Amino acid sequence: MSCEFGTKAETLEVLKKAGFNIPSLYYFSLAEWDNNSNSTIEAIQHAFPGDGELTIVRSSSLAEDNSKTSQAGAFKSIMNINPKCKSELRAAVETVFASYNGSSNDQVLIQSMVKNIGVSGVIMTRCLQDGSPYYVINYDDESGKTDSITGGTGVSKTIYIYKGVEKKDFDSSRVRAMMNLVRKLESVFSGVPLDIEFAIDKKQVMHLFQVRRICTCQHWKPDVENIVSDKIAFVEQFVSRYLKKRAGLFGEKSILGVMPDWNPAEIIGITPRPLAASLYREIITRKNWSRAREEMGYRKMPPEELMILVAGRPYIDIRNSFNSFLPEGLNSVTAEKIINAWLDYLDRNPQYHDKVEFEVATTIYDPCFEEDFKTRYPKLLSTEEFESYKQKLLSLTNENLLPGGTLQSAYNRIATLVATQKKYPDIDRSNSVFEVLAIVKQLLEDCSKFGTLPFSIIARHGFIAETFLRAIIRKKGLSKERVNIFKRSIETVSGEMSKNFRLVCAGKLGKDVFLEKYGHLRPGTYDILSPRYLDRRDLFLDVPDIHNNNHLCQKFHLSQKERDTINKIFSESGITAVNADQFMDYAGKAIAGREYGKFVFTRNLSNALEGISYWGELIGLDKHEISFLNISEITDSLFSQLDGNIREHFIALVDKGKHQYELANSFKLSYLIRSSKDVYIVPQHRCTPNFITTNKVEAPVVKVNTNYVESQDLDGCVVCIESADPGYDWIFTRSIAGLVTKYGGTNSHMAIRCAEYGLPAAIGCGELLFDKISSAQKCTLDAGQQTLSPASSGADLS
Repeated sequence: MSCEFGTKAETLEVLKKAGFNIPSLYYFSLAEWDNNSNSTIEAIQHAFPGDGELTIVRSSSLAEDNSKTSQAGAFKSIMNINPKCKSELRAAVETVFASYNGSSNDQVLIQSMVKNIGVSGVIMTRCLQDGSPYYVINYDDESGKTDSITGGTGVSKTIYIYKGVEKKDFDSSRVRAMMNLVRKLESVFSGVPLDIEFAIDKKQVMHLFQVRRICTCQHWKPDVENIVSDKIAFVEQFVSRYLKKRAGLFGEKSILGVMPDWNPAEIIGITPRPLAASLYREIITRKNWSRAREEMGYRKMPPEELMILVAGRPYIDIRNSFNSFLPEGLNSVTAEKIINAWLDYLDRNPQYHDKVEFEVATTIYDPCFEEDFKTRYPKLLSTEEFESYKQKLLSLTNENLLPGGTLQSAYNRIATLVATQKKYPDIDRSNSVFEVLAIVKQLLEDCSKFGTLPFSIIARHGFIAETFLRAIIRKKGLSKERVNIFKRSIETVSGEMSKNFRLVCAGKLGKDVFLEKYGHLRPGTYDILSPRYLDRRDLFLDVPDIHNNNHLCQKFHLSQKERDTINKIFSESGITAVNADQFMDYAGKAIAGREYGKFVFTRNLSNALEGISYWGELIGLDKHEISFLNISEITDSLFSQLDGNIREHFIALVDKGKHQYELANSFKLSYLIRSSKDVYIVPQHRCTPNFITTNKVEAPVVKVNTNYVESQDLDGCVVCIESADPGYDWIFTRSIAGLVTKYGGTNSHMAIRCAEYGLPAAIGCGELLFDKISSAQKCTLDAGQQTLSPASSGADLS
């Protein structure tokens, strides 16, 4: 059969007659109600005669659910109305009609309430934003409510399912039931993108509540379905080949993730433009990530890269990452067992995808090493294998904790870059195209050798310090609050920048002096479209309470009892390289150094981006066009003759990059790819936020993005930013109340910033929770209780 859309009520009536399981319904117009409301009430009571039966009084206006606009949620619906009670029924009907614009043909729809809800949700037959060919299932299986998804009040799950997938590919009987409903409705409304509301009761009976057109289809590109459909089989083939066993690597399979290890989701985003992705690859994930670990005593890796692109989206090869955390010289049989165990553990516990170095892999020997390893991986290794692994990891740890060791060496190389930065020639109108590119190439090479390589070592030391501090808390050497006080005592670049910023605002420091030191910073570190501080005209505008410095570094000293306890913990664990006081010095240096190292190397990167921008001007390309180029395509033109006009050559490459970028945005891929099947069926993982401090705040919400250039009052607000990128440090110069990020881990830069300032934060909330919070007017962030929710709903969304 085929069906034409009417009002909400009319459409449901037709579908009910066609055999769909729709709750009993009765509807009437405003004209009928106004003519004789008493008669209408009697008709309703006759339609719902059951004792104790409850109904929902729903909107069915002519203004909603049409081809131009859905008006979803614009009109009232009132649940749990007793049809036997005339006054209650009358009041509900009057309330719903009062929410309309007053057409006499508008309707009210009465339906039976469905009891014992097990699952409720909404299914779109195409992606709402761009029309890409996926079924989007958003459902709630916890609250037992029918409106938790549409009302935005429930903890929901989302699955993207490619439209060409087969029924046999579904493991879940619930998902099969949902897809059966969808495909039956698609046969009724042929070729029409649908928005479907449904519920499954606890007897596994499917109930249909609503079907309407997706009205945003008028804005979709006409070929969006083909963009994905033409490429998805190739993506599946690539993933299938890539995840298999590879020579030189331990582990029978791999897993791909956007947030483990070097966390591209946090740094360059889920769908970065080609220039940003290629820069990240060039200076970090091609070689420096593994070279740094080799210098620290970890396994010498084969020529493997850490990051790959799947349909234009960056993923970390977690098998490569895990291999690089093995101590050099470990027996190959033992290594194979460990890597497979780590991968299997993550496969079974995907919620740890952004916490692998604390919850899955063992990257260092800390005082809790033995109990953690044996709890997670009991009987994995023989006594001899475990002892050998333990001793090699312990030796590596002691070597890296030594004062004057690899941490100090990395600091020294960063100092070399600082000295070199004073010698670069300026890029100005006197430079030719080739001279500009030569300077850019030198900036990036120095950035890699003296910046990101030592920074990678310092960052690893930051993880070592954090791992030890957590272990010391667990072993009762320090309380969590004392560790928080210690972190706030660390003097960092961010703290110094905030002080200098307030001096500028107070007229005690020149703006030019501030911008000379900090002007290279940009929220999107690798993004040529993200403006530098130097280019932000609003940087010093509307700053509240400039005389209030809410961050004062105070010296931290261990008590004698703390010192004795930590020394005892170290002695019992075999940590001989440092005592308690030396470790606290080390931890402070590692935590501060991670921020300082990035602050230094990003000057080279930022200046390289400015040089690339100027190169583009010289050949007739703007920044937007340049963002679609690969860095190697740009720098290779120094050494490779072009056969035609230089602008035409690069415009062709820009068009190719744009196509790749559109493809990346049209594809739906998960945070983790564990098999080729994940290319077609994509569950949206609900991230557990990383809560910072134990403070609580309820405050207005302000969302800030990388292209934010207008002055905005952030005083007393919870700020929502997508990535935990340190280029957002300027927000700490506004007296913000808290921070929420979509991406980022417990040891990310923003986590460190918030610990330093004592600010409550929820780092790495994931897409679903972040979207709920960032779209709310107010939120409650309770880091101590580890909850985050819109203030109005009171629901715990953590």
